[in-house]
Amino acid sequence: MNNDTKRNTDSILTVRSIGSSYHDVDYLFSSNKDNSTTRTYSSDITSDGIFSRCSNYVYNFFKGKNKDIKSFLLDQKFVSGIGNIYASEILFLSKINPFKKVKLLSKKECQKIITNSRKILLKAISKGGSSIRDFKDTSGLKGGFQNEFKVYQQEGVQCKNIGCSDFIKKKIISNRSTFFCDSCQK
Repeated sequence: MNNDTKRNTDSILTVRSIGSSYHDVDYLFSSNKDNSTTRTYSSDITSDGIFSRCSNYVYNFFKGKNKDIKSFLLDQKFVSGIGNIYASEILFLSKINPFKKVKLLSKKECQKIITNSRKILLKAISKGGSSIRDFKDTSGLKGGFQNEFKVYQQEGVQCKNIGCSDFIKKKIISNRSTFFCDSCQK
């Protein structure tokens, strides 16, 4: 893809990796109301400005919508690149219940989701992904992010947050297994 090409997409946030390394996440695309796309370079992604703009956009996008946040994270039309494993881990790190309706999310919670999506995805990339059954990368190596799971496939295990004595639960959302801690995720 040409770096100057604008993408015409319904996705709100799409992280694209450009370069020779998994660590070269160069920019983030966000769709605008007129279907144009804004590209923000990685040097700006960590600044308060981009998170403020993205969280405001997401917060306003969610107004009046009655869908739960986990379903939105799994919807590739909303955000590209977040699958079931990462959605559970992002929501746990953000301390947001996967069943929470998006219209009830605060701007601060939207910002947490954006920030923690980047953290989880970059960590997963650096670990080579998640090898649950037989996933291997192009070099034939298994990923290592499954060793970092805090909630995914941890049903019945005590929550890993310090001071929490609750256990990880599993329920189904959008026909997908969802793992969460009732005490930590509100």
